Amino acid sequence: MRLGIWLIVLTMTAAPVAAQGLRALDTADDARSWEAVGRLDSAVSFCSATLIAPDLVLTAAHCLYDPEGVRLADADLTFSASLRHGRAEAYRSIRASHIPEDYPGPVTGPQSRSIAFDVALLELDRPIPEQTVAPLDLGAAGQVRDVVTVVSYGRDRETVASIEEGCEILAEEGRVHILSCSVVSGSSGAPILRVEDGRAEVIAVVSAVAEWNGGPVSVAVAGQDLIADLMARAGSVPVVDTPMPQGVRRLTVGDSGRSDIGARFVRP
Repeated sequence: MRLGIWLIVLTMTAAPVAAQGLRALDTADDARSWEAVGRLDSAVSFCSATLIAPDLVLTAAHCLYDPEGVRLADADLTFSASLRHGRAEAYRSIRASHIPEDYPGPVTGPQSRSIAFDVALLELDRPIPEQTVAPLDLGAAGQVRDVVTVVSYGRDRETVASIEEGCEILAEEGRVHILSCSVVSGSSGAPILRVEDGRAEVIAVVSAVAEWNGGPVSVAVAGQDLIADLMARAGSVPVVDTPMPQGVRRLTVGDSGRSDIGARFVRP
């Protein structure tokens, strides 16, 4: 879709990053634990998104803009829960959308503020019954571990969600995390998940692709404080933010669009 966090914005025609270690959730049994992950479609693009309450969906803020940087109308967006080969568990229109007040919008040059605020909360036109699709819980940022899971759609795999387990957290700076997960155009908005004892929690949202040390990595925002504000705006109960853990390599980024560890960022 577009390139972001501290870098140049591209359209959906950008070449995708080669996916590795992905497994397609082709069957109902494969997808059963991940039915809350769906595809967010507009007339011009699609993103990944996650049902976090019967009437609330989490995605990336830049997914709500067209390639020219114009905000899409809520009426032009559709969420398809667990879309698989042309059929979804539920289809819903969007009644209202919320993005952080400090989100600068899609940018065409280096911009350090973009990814740190790149989350959006969508209100569905009507709830999805939990017996149809069970929402995924939000996890506290302070509980992020070194290994996470991502479930997403993307270019060349847009008809079925794919899962990648065992992604490593390579670096972090505040809300922004660099991960080894494989993402492509359409993966924006996908959930980064902590899975423990068979229970999955959303702890971050995919925002960008980066080149780091000559290889592709993904970039996500752990915006629990932002999500809390958006949920309060939507009239829901906000989550509680907690400090980030110690021991993960710190990341700092300058105005040039490159970090001190040589990453250059590209939005999927």
